[in-house]
Amino acid sequence: MKSVKNFKKICLVAIATICATLFLSCESTNVSGNEKELLSTFSKEWIENIFSKTEQLGYFFTTPELGQFNMIEGEFKKSGGYENSAFGFVFGYTANEEGILSDYLRFEITTAGEYAAYACKGSTYIDLVEANDKNTAYMYPSSAIVGGYDSANKLKIEKASDTSYNLYINGTQVNTITVPEGFGNSDGVMAFFSVGKQNQEQFPDNPVRVTYRITDYQLVDAK
Repeated sequence: MKSVKNFKKICLVAIATICATLFLSCESTNVSGNEKELLSTFSKEWIENIFSKTEQLGYFFTTPELGQFNMIEGEFKKSGGYENSAFGFVFGYTANEEGILSDYLRFEITTAGEYAAYACKGSTYIDLVEANDKNTAYMYPSSAIVGGYDSANKLKIEKASDTSYNLYINGTQVNTITVPEGFGNSDGVMAFFSVGKQNQEQFPDNPVRVTYRITDYQLVDAK
């Protein structure tokens, strides 16, 4: 059974500015609404990101660009916040000079045990798991996901060709997606974290808390 993905059409204004440099480590940071304050970046240590302000409701936030990859694997744990607000990777995007994305691909999971993969450009959404004509991306249950709060899950994106990616959850390949025409314009990857709407989150008492770390990667052109 699939469920409809809950989108906020103006989510792009909340994306953090892309950093062109590959950071090896950085301390965690609390994010302030639309200020584009940078989150924690590339680290093999667990890094926690916390969201508890009402101006953050209904948006998703990214790290700076982690680098240019043929493959990247990250481990994520969510310990607080609305269970259906997703987290994972944004990749294959086009960004302007201010770091705002005009199009992107997303691979994500929730603590409810569902995943999604889709392309987004403005108000256009293309489900890359099961095609539909509804301009909607859906969430799909997967037994590969360890559900519940504080559960660790590894997500991996592996470039299979110029127009396709293999997607893995905890070592299990859940899909091979084909990139729609006009998307996949870079090899850049960022981690991201979604915040639910006002009627979904319980701020400030129960903030959204997601920790992540990079566990494996292969840089573009790496031998």
